[in-house]
Amino acid sequence: MEFTEYAEAKRKAAKKISADIRERWNNRIVTRELHLMGEAGAVQYLADYGRGIGTAKVIGFALCAESEGYPEMAIGFWKRAFELETGEQPIDQNTPNNSTTNPAPAAKSTSPSKVETVNHPVVAELPPHLQPGKIVTMQPVDAPRERSYYIENPDYWGQPKRDGNRVVVVATPDKVYYQSRSTNLRQQASVAIDRGLMETAATIGTFVLDGELYYKSCTGSEHRTGAQAATVNIESGFPTTQPTAVYGIFKCLFSHGKDLTLLPESERIAAGVAVGEMLVSLSSEFEIVPTSRTAAEKLLLAQQQESENREGEVWVLHNCRYVGGKDVKKFSIVRTKYCQEYDLFVVGLTATKVAGRPFSAIEVAQEIAGKLVPIGTVGTGFSGGEMQEIAGLYEANPRGLKIKVRSQGLTESGKLWHARFLELC
Repeated sequence: MEFTEYAEAKRKAAKKISADIRERWNNRIVTRELHLMGEAGAVQYLADYGRGIGTAKVIGFALCAESEGYPEMAIGFWKRAFELETGEQPIDQNTPNNSTTNPAPAAKSTSPSKVETVNHPVVAELPPHLQPGKIVTMQPVDAPRERSYYIENPDYWGQPKRDGNRVVVVATPDKVYYQSRSTNLRQQASVAIDRGLMETAATIGTFVLDGELYYKSCTGSEHRTGAQAATVNIESGFPTTQPTAVYGIFKCLFSHGKDLTLLPESERIAAGVAVGEMLVSLSSEFEIVPTSRTAAEKLLLAQQQESENREGEVWVLHNCRYVGGKDVKKFSIVRTKYCQEYDLFVVGLTATKVAGRPFSAIEVAQEIAGKLVPIGTVGTGFSGGEMQEIAGLYEANPRGLKIKVRSQGLTESGKLWHARFLELC
């Protein structure tokens, strides 16, 4: 089925637009003026709020956008619904297509460069272990030694930990794939990032980057989701200011036709800088994550991370080979933290009198020796949408809901100290 036929069929079968879609349209889309951004507004909304979103809800947003008089934004939602339901990329009706005389086979055809399906893309230039959805990232383990050891050891280089989500980028001249650490393919974060990656790939050929995607609020704070950054903007009095998606580049895994996973880490970092310089010149939504090499640079890195209340540092052996997953034998890549992360059970939601908020804070407990031990509350880090989701899930399963929390440790009485919600487990 063609994309246009799909949308028309769904329009004919559609029922009344639900109240929750209307509520989200008013509170999330109109408040942030996303509806004025055309298709890019739909992309931004789905990047911020679309994790795990179902096809029916995306169709609801497409219909709502059309009913409100914003057909360009609706196209963005229709495209995402088509991808979710068919597993295929919709053909852009505004782009010339050489297969217009026989469109049905073209949607399923295989070009020399890749198979255009959502779940099983193949990029011909890349080896099997660097295909989208199959890249196993090097993951840091908790450092077995004190921070000073890595500062003083010349074999280790340091990089700051960013407060976002690990994302591997596979960029070709006409398509970009975004892969999470768990190897799932995800949506683009922003139009500017997508455009910059394709423009660079058109110049240097296909490349693969390893990095962190995070969102900046108007105050400069970093967040894992656009929704969290948008909440800060709203609370700071700037509801129409869009969160800025930033892709921080750690290293490059493939560039100029060469598989860099076969080389030392120093080569991958250097290649990441080379590609990153091109991307930074195109958009402020790219960042080259700085690498500290000397003892003085590493000491300054640690001091800055601590003074700015950052998450911590990553230390990597600059001559190590690429080992996917966690290398617990050689400790090729380790992390030192100023904060701790906990997977905790939700045992209650405190009441609030604030309109539109289902609770004030989350009461949490840690499982110790088979028993749940209360360790305090978490009252920040979640967006309004996440609060609604947490409240609904807790009501449905009051004994089985778990969340990931970041804290600066525990107090002497065993309670969380400066805890912040990160995500649902």
